[in-house]
Amino acid sequence: MHNQPSNNKTINPNKTKSIRNLGAIDISELKKEVLSISENVWENETLTRENNFKCFHDTQHIIFRFPDDTTKRTIVNTNPSWWVWESRIMPLIQKAVEPYGYEKGEVKAVMLAKLKAGQGIDSHIDGLAESYFLHKIHIPLKTNDQVKFFIKPNTYFLEEEIAYEVNNILPHYVVNEGKEDRIHLIFEYHNPGF
Repeated sequence: MHNQPSNNKTINPNKTKSIRNLGAIDISELKKEVLSISENVWENETLTRENNFKCFHDTQHIIFRFPDDTTKRTIVNTNPSWWVWESRIMPLIQKAVEPYGYEKGEVKAVMLAKLKAGQGIDSHIDGLAESYFLHKIHIPLKTNDQVKFFIKPNTYFLEEEIAYEVNNILPHYVVNEGKEDRIHLIFEYHNPGF
C-alpha cells in the first residue's frame, strides 16, 4: 500500500489525473441508514476487515465486497452484509459510473469508511497493479468543512451528495480536523475491456 508502483504499467486513459467530479448523487436514504449503524457494528466489522493497512489506523470499515489477493484480485469475495445493503447501494453506484459509459463495467471492492473526528489517514498510494486501470470512487455520506483530502500537490474538500473519482496511484492522505466523523461509500470500478 505504501510502495510506489513501477512506472511501466499502462494507465487507463479514462483515469482522472487528480480528482474528478462525477456529478450529484441522492444520498438521503442511504445516509439515514448508515448513520443508524451502531458503534459496535463499526468496531466488529473493522476487526475483521480485509484492508488492514497501517495507514488506516484511525479509520473504521464495513467491507461488502473485496477482491481476493490470492487470485490476483480476479475473484471478488462477497461478505453476507452485501446482500442486505446491495439494493440500497447499487443505485448510487450505477448513477456515479454513468459518465464512463462502459458497456460492461464491473464493480470490485465496495465499502463504507469512517474516519474518526480529529484523526487522519496517512499518505499512501494504492500500489497494486490494477490500480492503474481501476477507477476509485468516493461518495461522501457525512462530512464537515474541516475534512481535507490531499492529492499532491492540491487540497480538496469532497462534498456530500457528489460522487468523485480519486487518482489512487498518486500519494494521497486525509485529515479530519472537525468534531464529527467523516463517512464515505467507496468502490472500485473498471472496464474489463481495457
